[in-house]
Amino acid sequence: MDKIEHVYSAEIKEIVGEPPKWLLKSGGGSLLLLLLLLVALSAFTHYPDKKAIAVKIYREQNAVVLLKSLNICQFSKTSGATAKKGDAIALTDVDGIKQIITAPFTGKLFYDDGALTETVKKDTLAMFVPSNGGFKFKGQISSEYARLLNDSKSTVFKITPNNQLGDDLELYGKLNTLGPLKANNMFDFTGTITPASGSVLDLNYVAILNLDARLTLVLDNKTILSRILN
Repeated sequence: MDKIEHVYSAEIKEIVGEPPKWLLKSGGGSLLLLLLLLVALSAFTHYPDKKAIAVKIYREQNAVVLLKSLNICQFSKTSGATAKKGDAIALTDVDGIKQIITAPFTGKLFYDDGALTETVKKDTLAMFVPSNGGFKFKGQISSEYARLLNDSKSTVFKITPNNQLGDDLELYGKLNTLGPLKANNMFDFTGTITPASGSVLDLNYVAILNLDARLTLVLDNKTILSRILN
């Protein structure tokens, strides 16, 4: 039996081979060095804990809504065209008396094809949306996270639209006000979208007045090691 075991042992050794002597000598040290490296990386690598807060983005300057009750008989601009302040954007006809509607600010006129000829149930015929206007955002936050939001008001928050038209948009804004505590244990807050992000909104959501989005609030920016230990 001992002889058979010796034969098996020799065959296995021939297949597997002998490990290098340097590996046997330094294997333990290599594992220790690798472990120390992982600990060091985890001690300096931050993994922030985040929470998404629902917000609504809106234009700082309201759009002008042109209603059916104005008796518009003609638009002076094509849909999507830019009109400067004082330019004619539409013509009304009330009992044979025609009047011109002028643009109260620089913006773009939007309306559907056949808005004046087809019978539509909705009262809104067209909208005149301001160009290059400022954007703001508003929302509600629970008292649990209100302090963190207020403590971070000097920072710039990342805001992401819920329904995006294309690639991911990186929008940013700053907190303006945090209201008093309400009966439902919530706080109202408002903020301003940065000018650069406002240009992105103008380019991608030119005809949209209100936009549902989410604000990213960093709850804790601990390292991976501190999270493991805690």
